[in-house]
Amino acid sequence: MKVWIARDADGGLFMFSCKPKKMGTFFMRENAEEATGLWPLPEKSLPEVTWENSPKEYMVAMDIYELKAQIKKGGVK
Repeated sequence: MKVWIARDADGGLFMFSCKPKKMGTFFMRENAEEATGLWPLPEKSLPEVTWENSPKEYMVAMDIYELKAQIKKGGVK
């Protein structure tokens, strides 16, 4: 899944489902009324993403599994 990751001027790090745009000192979804995703990330993650070079496009790979089944098998990684 393609995502965009951007760091605000104050260091906040966010992942977006669509390319965000700079609005003053932070990033915002192009159309805030659209049902697109926005997720906060730990600020210490991805130090290569800076205010100056944001937003950056990434590919996210996910493993999807049933949580209940994993718990029965001895826990979640």
